[in-house]
Amino acid sequence: MKDLFLSMPSKEYKKSFEDYVIAYKNANDNYYFTKYKKGMENFNEYVDDLYKYSKGIDLPKGWVITSTFWLIDNNEVVGVVRVRSQDVGTDGHIGYDISPDYRKKGYGTQILKLALVEAEKIGIKEVMVTCNIDNAFSRKIIEKNNGKLLGTIFDEEENENLYKYSISTSNDK
Repeated sequence: MKDLFLSMPSKEYKKSFEDYVIAYKNANDNYYFTKYKKGMENFNEYVDDLYKYSKGIDLPKGWVITSTFWLIDNNEVVGVVRVRSQDVGTDGHIGYDISPDYRKKGYGTQILKLALVEAEKIGIKEVMVTCNIDNAFSRKIIEKNNGKLLGTIFDEEENENLYKYSISTSNDK
């Protein structure tokens, strides 16, 4: 895990990304499988869309500029992170997920750490991150990255309570 890095979605990792999506299907995680299924159906269009969204082109209604990165370890996609140009209420600035095949190995902490660098590059000084109040693993990841709990919010769309955290991206943390 020492050579981890974030990559823009790329045709170079097509097979690995497909394996990533299949891992969600095999884990019966319909939420993430559905989220990434388009990448299986039309990979080139999917990657092109992600690129356009990172530039603010053809954004779906209600979206903000969103840069998607793949966490790469040993040429494998092990995680996906989205860095949004604005705090999007219950989604915050950053959303991430780790393949079911790679969980509980420290990748979550690393993907958020690397995403904070990307957020700082686009000028975000105070990142907002949320997680389900029942998701102890995600809370731990956020807290390991200096997350300060702001309180709870309710996600009407998902019908769940979330913790909302703030994380400073500046070096004087």
